[in-house]
Amino acid sequence: MIRWHYRTIVFEFQKDGLLGDRFIDDEEVEKTLNEQGRHGWELVSATMIQDGLLTLLKRLDSETDVPVSVSPGHDDQSVQPPPIISRENDSSTAALQQREKTYTEDLEQQRKQAMEEREQCLVGEIRIR
Repeated sequence: MIRWHYRTIVFEFQKDGLLGDRFIDDEEVEKTLNEQGRHGWELVSATMIQDGLLTLLKRLDSETDVPVSVSPGHDDQSVQPPPIISRENDSSTAALQQREKTYTEDLEQQRKQAMEEREQCLVGEIRIR
């Protein structure tokens, strides 16, 4: 079974002087996310909140041993997640990276298609059902 570990990080707004605009320090965000990536964490989402930027990261639990199938309710069964390959098999790294790239491209295509379908149902900001 696949098991994930999750982590949240909040990047708080910085102020430019006493009355200045609030901003997110993009260098801090980049440095922190790159550091987390080196430790196996993958950025899943980033959301603006009242206090700043909330990020959600995940990484695979080291005890995971079985590939996952497409989640229930997923419309397109043609896209399967890439198989999990033992970390001990370094010769398969390139093949794994290619499968992950293909999987990611398929998911991105599905996302674009879903967004296009959603936009067809909108007139301005009004959703037509």
